[in-house]
Order: sequence, then structure tokens, then C-alpha cells
Amino acid sequence: MTERLDKILSHQGFGTRKDVKKLLRSGLVTLNGKIVYDSAVHVDLEKDTLCYDGESVDVQGELYLMMNKAGGCVCSTREGERETVYDFIDFELRQTHSGKKLHTMGRLDADTTGLLLITSDGELTHRLISPKNHVPKTYAVKLRDSTDEKQKTEYAQKLREGIQVPREQNEEGFLSESAELSWSTNEEGYDCELTVYEGKYHEVKRLFAALGNEVTALKRVSFACLSLDKKLAPGAYRELTEEELERLFAF
Repeated sequence: MTERLDKILSHQGFGTRKDVKKLLRSGLVTLNGKIVYDSAVHVDLEKDTLCYDGESVDVQGELYLMMNKAGGCVCSTREGERETVYDFIDFELRQTHSGKKLHTMGRLDADTTGLLLITSDGELTHRLISPKNHVPKTYAVKLRDSTDEKQKTEYAQKLREGIQVPREQNEEGFLSESAELSWSTNEEGYDCELTVYEGKYHEVKRLFAALGNEVTALKRVSFACLSLDKKLAPGAYRELTEEELERLFAF
């Protein structure tokens, strides 16, 4: 995998990307022994040797993890009575990575399980969680009340067309954007799957509450173009593969 030279140097404390451009004009930055002036040059994180004033620069890239979030833990970095998702990650990986701390791409409630992406790449996170980009998130849902065929059809139609969701605590009510409901699910014990694109606070729970039902269990099974690795036990994680990263960056 490659990354832009200015991004690497910026993450390693050489200043903003504008600062890096000025730095490169000094002729003190070399890539594989040759002076480099172009800030947009891509560096191979595994093969290339990057130096500043003769000293090696760490070209470690960003970290991208997929976790199967366990129930009961929170996505916050603040210590408290509850476990955090970071408690499940090896100590070395929890340290500052590429000059930045790990963070989650969005958050899941404490009682919500499933796919959670954890990374040090703030730029990618900003792009993928921005509401204007309408990134799909699919959840397997268990409901309190059983539904007959007529209700299933009504639920799907109302969610597709958008429904008025009431205010919750300090969160304003809203008219939901179109969401896709499927009553066939591969997740054992779950009633349906819902794909949403907004990322509102407690969105899935509030949508079903507005329909007169209640979510009793919620599991995220996909985010953007990635699906949860079913081999991951609750609380387990792994790094994203090159193929997954390529798809995520191209999304």
C-alpha cells in the first residue's frame, strides 16, 4: 500500500501539508537515496526508505481494524465503569499510531453489536461518516412484537418513503430519509435487516419506535462496502485486507 509523501511527513510531526511543501524545497528529504521535491509522490510503506537530513523517517502507514463489537462495551475513549472497545485491542496498537490516536468510524451504542471499524485515518473517517455522503449501514434487528405479512409490507413501504421520527431527549425529531427493510436475514434469531444512510442518533431504534414497535437487539452487519467477518468472535478484531482497503478508499 502507498501513501502520499506530504501525508506521511505531516503525520510524523513535520507540520501541515503546506509546511511540508516548504520543507521539500530545502532538498533535505530523500526517498530511496534520491532528493524528492514533489509532495504528491506516493511512498510504498513496505519497501521505500524515507529520510530527512540523513535520518530515517518512520513510514508506518495508517491502521485499519475491523472489530466484531461485543455487547456492553462503549466506543468512548474515556475510562469509566464500562469496558471500551479499546480495552479489547492489544496495548501496542492502542498507542499513538502514525502520530495519531485510534478512533472508531462512528459509534455503536453499548448494547449494539457487530461491525465496527477502528482506524488512525481521520480523513477517511470524516468522508465515510459525513451525512452528505449517504454511506449505507445495515443492521440485523430483533423486534419486541411479531409482525404479520400486512405489517411487514407497511413497515417496508413507510421506511422507504420516510417517516416522522419524534424528538428523543436533546435530539430533535426528523423526517427520515428512505431506508431499505428486508424481512429475510442470514443472522440467526433476527427478524429483519434495515439499511440506513443518515447516521442519526439512535436512528434504527427510533425508526421502529415511530412504527409502534421496539428494537430488542441490534447488530451492524455491514458498513459502506464491507461486511462483518463472521469468523470474528465478539470482541475480536483483525486488520483490513489490501482488497478491503482498496474497496473502502474507492467507495
